This record gives sequence, C-alpha cells and structure tokens, in this order.
Amino acid sequence: MATPTIPAVTDAQVRSSSRELSPGAHTGRILPAFVLSALLATGQMYVPIPLFTAMRAEWQVSSGVMTWIISAFAFGYAGGFVLFGPLSDRYGHRKVLVTGMLVAAVVTLLTGLAMSAPMAVALRVVQGLVVGSIPPALMAYVATRVAPAHRAVVTMSVATSFLAATVVAQIVSQSLVASLPWRAVFLGSAMLFVVLAAALRAVMLDDAPTGRDRPLRHSYAAIPAVLRIRPLLPMLGAGALSVAVMVGVYTGIELVGIVHGSAELLTLRAGALPVMFALPLLAVPLGRLSKHGQIVLGVLIAAAAMVTATFEGAHLAVLTVLLAVLVGGLGIIAPAVLQSAGELGGESRAAASSVAMFSFYVGATVGPVVAAAAAPHGFSALAWTLAVLLLAALGLTLLGVRIQRAVTTAG
Repeated sequence: MATPTIPAVTDAQVRSSSRELSPGAHTGRILPAFVLSALLATGQMYVPIPLFTAMRAEWQVSSGVMTWIISAFAFGYAGGFVLFGPLSDRYGHRKVLVTGMLVAAVVTLLTGLAMSAPMAVALRVVQGLVVGSIPPALMAYVATRVAPAHRAVVTMSVATSFLAATVVAQIVSQSLVASLPWRAVFLGSAMLFVVLAAALRAVMLDDAPTGRDRPLRHSYAAIPAVLRIRPLLPMLGAGALSVAVMVGVYTGIELVGIVHGSAELLTLRAGALPVMFALPLLAVPLGRLSKHGQIVLGVLIAAAAMVTATFEGAHLAVLTVLLAVLVGGLGIIAPAVLQSAGELGGESRAAASSVAMFSFYVGATVGPVVAAAAAPHGFSALAWTLAVLLLAALGLTLLGVRIQRAVTTAG
C-alpha cells in the first residue's frame, strides 16, 4: 500500500460503461471474489515483512538486503499498472485478470522456493509485474460490467480491500510463520491465486473487448503527455512520498525491533484496521475540501503522528494509536492525488491516473530503503526521517498550489 488506491480506468472503459453490456454482472457473486483478489494481490507486497527474521537467518544476509524483497515487488507492481491497464482494455478484462492470477501463482510459488536472497529479489520484481495486472482489470470490469446502482458499493469495497491489505497481509503472514516455515506463506498464496482464478472465471461475464481496431501504441501514447502537466508533477511527488512513509514505517518497525513478541506485533498491526475501514465513511465530509486541502490535511495528520512517535514510540499502546492515526492521514492523501490526476489530465485522465498509480509504487520502492538506512540508529531516527519525508510532501503540495494558480491566471 503501500496506500493502495483505485486503479485507473481507461477512457475507452469509461465510454463503454455508458452502454452497459447485457446481461449485467451479478454483484453478489463477483463482490466476494473481487474483494479477496484485491486483498491477495496488494497483500503480496507486505507478506514478507513478518518473515524477515526467518528469511534473513536462512540466507545469512543483512537487514538492508531484506528490504529489497519489498522494494523489488513494488518496482514491478508499479510497472504492471502502466503495462497491463491498456492490455486489459484491448484483450478483455476477464482474460487478462484470470491469466494474471494463474501466472502470479506460478511466480509466487517460485519465489517461495528461492534458494538465495538475490534470486528472491529478482523473482519479486517479476511477481510484482505480473500481480500488477490484477488491480487495473478488476476496477475496469467494475466500471464497465457492474450495474450503475451497485457500482459505488463494489468500487468502495474493492478500494477498501486494497488499503486493508497493508495490514491484513502482515497479520496473516505473522500468524502462519508462527507455526510453519516461511516458505509455506508463499505456497499458500500461490494456491489462493489458483483458487481465486477459478472463481473469477466462473463469476465474471465473457469478455467484449474494445480497442482492437486501433494500434496498441495508441493505448500508451497519452502517458508521456501527462508528465508535461506542470501542476500535477508536485502532487505525484507528494503521493509517492506518502506511500514511501506507509511502507517504510511497517518495514522499519520490523527492523528496529522496538516491539517484542508476536502478540505485540499483532496488536500493532491490527490497530490500524478500524481506521482503514472508517476512511470510506469520511469521503463525503472530505469532499468539502479542495484536493490540495485534503492532501495538506492528510500530511499534517500523518506528520503529527510521526513527530509524536519520536517521543512516545516506546509505549506499545501509544505507538498503536499513533500508527493508526498515521495510516488515517496517509489514507486521505493518496485518493486525493489520484482524483486530482484525473481532473488535471483532462482528455488524458486515464493515463494521468495510471501515472499517479505508478508514482505511488515508485514511492513504495523507496520506503524500505529509507527504513533500512534509518533503523540502525533507532526508532526515533526512523520516525524523524519519515516525518521529514512528510514535510517534503507538504512542500510539494504547496508548490503544486502555486503552479496551479499560475497556470489558471495565465490561462
């Protein structure tokens, strides 16, 4: 999560949603499969965090090497969004989604069988790339095949699952490694990918792909143009830094060892779940603020939590609350950045959203590296470092406001 958000939907997908395909998707059938698929896909980034101790002991490597297990996946995951979003629109959401789940099962199994850390890191890049095909296809299907009356509920449920995967994956992984070898976690994930692939194939409607009449390059042509939207660039940077903090704090807590025992770790991780599930309820009141205002609010909340943690992080109960507050602040930032990307993108709104998703997971690759550098100096150093990243995100947001005003005035 990384702070997981709603993946981009291409313009062709939006257009096709206006002419609903018949028959409509059965909401009661697809919702459980989509929610579990979202949890499993995004959760793969966070699954290894509770396994660090066991993996490090087997491979005899440093903590810094282990953080690349997270960054490698995030790097591939970021590329997967940009690569497979247009492909799912061209070849069919059901085909790309089911194929992606099956290939993800194979790569996940191979990752669990890796005999060295370098091999695991390489496989994690491939795993992230393949798993990156899943969220765009899920959300594109929702936008085009789910009845309008049910679409908001399904969208919010799947989006919440992407966010909740940050913690749920760690809880499940921690519970399994307490009694099983760490490789069993990857084996179990591979089996779930196969089971869910079969379930998705059964509940999803047959594909009616669009866009095959145009060259594939047309699907990607708008992406470079997005990078020339000046007001958007600072916001993308702010979003990337916020996701870096999200991944960095969970990775850093594991590396620092400030929390002892599986029970305390479980409490710390589960404490953020209520906030994650409450965030969708705040969508309406937050909508009264501008997108820049939402980002500023989220950054200030998250930064306050991190600064406070530098003084009170040694107390489990306080740290649990502060981490929940941090997650709440970060959970406000990413959706606002994504929505801003869509608005500023104009006719290229789908490409802008894809680039925003890409920037989030570029940030996710940085988070573990920052945590590995700060962790040897203690938790306070980690918390201050992450707070500085959040202040940088605040500065970028304010810069984005100035650029937006200048562009509006010039126009």
